[in-house]
Amino acid sequence: MRRILYGVSPIGLGHASRAVAVGLKLRERGLEVEFASGGRAVRFLASYGFKVHDVVTEPTPNERDGVMQNPSLWYIRYWRGYRRTRSSMRLLVERTAPELVVGDEEFSSVSLALEMKLKHALISDELELGFARSAVSRYIEKRVSRWYKQLQLSVSHLLVPDFGSDHDNVHFTTPVVREVTSTREELLRSLALDEDSKVVLLSASGSGIGEFLLRSTLESLRMLRIPGSKLVVTGLRSRASTDSTVYLGTYRDNQNLVAAADLVISTAGKSTIDEAASYGSPLISIPIKNHSEQERNAAALGFSYEDRSRLTELIPKYLGKRTAPKAYHGADSIASYLQDLM
Repeated sequence: MRRILYGVSPIGLGHASRAVAVGLKLRERGLEVEFASGGRAVRFLASYGFKVHDVVTEPTPNERDGVMQNPSLWYIRYWRGYRRTRSSMRLLVERTAPELVVGDEEFSSVSLALEMKLKHALISDELELGFARSAVSRYIEKRVSRWYKQLQLSVSHLLVPDFGSDHDNVHFTTPVVREVTSTREELLRSLALDEDSKVVLLSASGSGIGEFLLRSTLESLRMLRIPGSKLVVTGLRSRASTDSTVYLGTYRDNQNLVAAADLVISTAGKSTIDEAASYGSPLISIPIKNHSEQERNAAALGFSYEDRSRLTELIPKYLGKRTAPKAYHGADSIASYLQDLM
């Protein structure tokens, strides 16, 4: 069977969710996919029946009360992790002898494929950095940006799961989301919720960042006292549920909750934003402050970190206001593209 080695960034679970959507489409096409990742993403990917190699080391950004801290330290830790990962990844590539190497913002696999002259593709929707705030972090980020830009120019195929016009080696595939696998009725029944419940989903970062948003959401719902409202929380540590709040911890098929919710409140990761748009679910997106990618994602929807203090105003405005589903098919597009490369 023709084998694909697919590196996945383990920061959060957005990359892993995207990789699952693409991996399932590749499996339907009779292609063998082996993933390489780390942390929570290893268990997440394996839960879908994929073979996963635990070889990727990438640090989660430091955060306090929803504000990203010390980006210069994070860059240094990230680079050290990259160097360790590259050694392990080289042994894995030599042992598995893949026909195609793919990296979803996991760069060691793709850089090795370039060096070893293997077919490859890089998947990324974050083409610009922008985390630096101090002079030291700006100096470090400038050097990292130069390296990253050179990698983008060097890869044979850069696949961007967003909208845009193709140019040079860059190909836009539209957003990637996982398919919904249960109805709203089935989901509510599994959570022991009434069918007429007004479900507010708080979907935190897959890195476990989001306690700041949980506190604001709980306080706002307490003040609003919306009849029949139920808060469902995913992405944060599991804890005892209450009459009004269900804590699910890391919930594998979060896309089903996003599709079923009457309102989604989330940190501004692209995965949840794309899922909400694809299924037509109303969304309030509050970014981690100083996290450039999340701040750009949220700003495109009209939100900012400061909106965490306006949830009593925003929740009634968006609750139940569904939009026409966009029904994204980026997973099919990327899978077809990768199959053609082989």
